[in-house]
Amino acid sequence: MPTALDFLSIGAHPDDAEIGTGAFLLKMKKRGYRTGIVCLTEGDMGNGTPEQRRKEAAEAAAGLKVDAFEILNLGDTRLEDSFDNRVTVASLIRTHRPTVVLAPYYGLEPGRGRGHADHIAAGYLASHAANFAHLEKFPAQGKAHFIKKIFYYFLAPSLRPTFIVPVDEEFPEAIEAMRAHASQFNRTDRPAFFPTRLEATAAYYGALIGAKYGQAFYVQDPLRLDDPLPLFA
Repeated sequence: MPTALDFLSIGAHPDDAEIGTGAFLLKMKKRGYRTGIVCLTEGDMGNGTPEQRRKEAAEAAAGLKVDAFEILNLGDTRLEDSFDNRVTVASLIRTHRPTVVLAPYYGLEPGRGRGHADHIAAGYLASHAANFAHLEKFPAQGKAHFIKKIFYYFLAPSLRPTFIVPVDEEFPEAIEAMRAHASQFNRTDRPAFFPTRLEATAAYYGALIGAKYGQAFYVQDPLRLDDPLPLFA
């Protein structure tokens, strides 16, 4: 059995987890934690071939220094929170045994960008699979595993983050790793997206916490603090 991960980031397409959590994963890796990325689809409905997108994603994952990386083929533009897919993702969670799962935020209006149907479906799918992975009788492969928490990324602009992680040093490194996704980012139809929009988003979240760059996350449950003073001191 592979060594358990501390953080497993799940994305709908190659480049999703990198955009939403790449700098955070780099920072956690520097702190000695084990990290991983799982792409649920090959992103084959967009630019580039499945083979090209797999190669780019593997290079980006290497740049982010993750300990585990996988790409599934659950259907770009047709990703579903189905029972069979829950079994598949729960099996991956049991294999990698993460303490925390990171997933796209599910409560978005449908549309382009964050509201892509696959992003919304991935949020629901990862949430349900993570829940069912701990059930002894659930028909997923591997030993039942209970995760501690889900951190949601790709937040709606109107949603107040639960917390923001400063990534001043790691964000530029993550941008360099993401340059491997040439089929997505070297495009004349959206020249302002990479890296300009990503930098603007990270700078906005960073400004909220007095940092240059930040990556924001939402957690559903209240956080328990026996002693809140160290958090704010």
